[in-house]
Amino acid sequence: IGLIVTLVCAVVIYFVSKKVSANFTAAEDAESYLLNAKVRADSSLVGKRVKDANLRHLDSLFLVEIVREGRVIRPVTPEHLIRQSDRLVFCGDVKEVGQLKQFSGLELMPEEEELTTRQLTEVVVRQNSALVGKTLKQSDFRAKFNAAVIAIKRDGVSLAGKLGDVKIQLGDFLVLATGDDFKNRGNLKKNFIIVSGVEPNHKLVGRKQLVPVLGFAAAIIAAATGIISLFKALVLLLAVNMLTRSIQIQDIRQRFPFEIWLIVSSALVMAHGLDNAGVVTAIANFSSFEITAENSFMFAIGLFLITLVLTELITNNAAAALMFPFAYSLPMVFQFDPIPFVIAVIFGANASFISPFSYQTNLMVFNAGQYRLEQFVKAGLPVSLAYSATVLVCLKVMYFS
Repeated sequence: IGLIVTLVCAVVIYFVSKKVSANFTAAEDAESYLLNAKVRADSSLVGKRVKDANLRHLDSLFLVEIVREGRVIRPVTPEHLIRQSDRLVFCGDVKEVGQLKQFSGLELMPEEEELTTRQLTEVVVRQNSALVGKTLKQSDFRAKFNAAVIAIKRDGVSLAGKLGDVKIQLGDFLVLATGDDFKNRGNLKKNFIIVSGVEPNHKLVGRKQLVPVLGFAAAIIAAATGIISLFKALVLLLAVNMLTRSIQIQDIRQRFPFEIWLIVSSALVMAHGLDNAGVVTAIANFSSFEITAENSFMFAIGLFLITLVLTELITNNAAAALMFPFAYSLPMVFQFDPIPFVIAVIFGANASFISPFSYQTNLMVFNAGQYRLEQFVKAGLPVSLAYSATVLVCLKVMYFS
């Protein structure tokens, strides 16, 4: 079903993409970040005009404004004088930030923070982030993440002033100079989608590479041939990886999907609990609802559509967790195989194509392409319809014919 759906949706996206285009105002705007740099008292720039300080000839960085004692000077002319404590605001490619180091006394952050710009990390602010609506000062950003924001980008909006005074919004792109334990902070996933820059704790080299690769292949083969169950094979593989130090305890803590594990296991427990307590049977009797050979497909359609609506409003994991107990328990009450109904919920939970805020990838595309909401709906609706029709037809042919 997944393969067929992918092929059908790819064709629909091909034609939809010709009618909905991104709204880049200029090629360089897509990569333009707002960067702040403070002029220290000992800077060689103090007292110089902008043109004499060579600030007009930087590669891919442009001096757009000067923040002086709370006032914003914009536009900046070649004749403007640079003073002590001025904040110079540059717009451009954040990858060229190293150019600013050639100017003595020009700093991107206080030195005592012990952060470095050698390892920059680009992130996108999540929908449910605690930072949304707050300035960097109000959110106590550095203490929470052991990182400093050196650049910010909000597609389609011209930002001005000090970075610390900018209110963070959903979908903002931030470039962070990070401390040593940044990637071990437990609050990163709740607040950010990490786009690039964070490297894994360690890379396996030499013979250590063979243990997880060959071990994984052996686990799959053993499970497929019935020698051992897949769960037991993977638990054994985990133990071998830990004994050979191919994986560390901190790697497990950092990468283990605790939220998904909790959601899935809770849904299973809820489904069995509702069944064992007789709640599902009571609901069916109260509503005079009964799954029969004639209406079983209609029940699957109902599950799919309700889950689809939920996934546009909440996360796909939450939508699946809410609907799974009904998809699993109700069919079993009436002696039906629950698998087709669970599949309907699975595909319904992953049908978030219409709203840019329903899934993190949608949000990234929405911001990167500078789309308007109506454009996103215009592109997503035909994809959603094609996806839904294909899934339901496949379910009908494979399970209900």
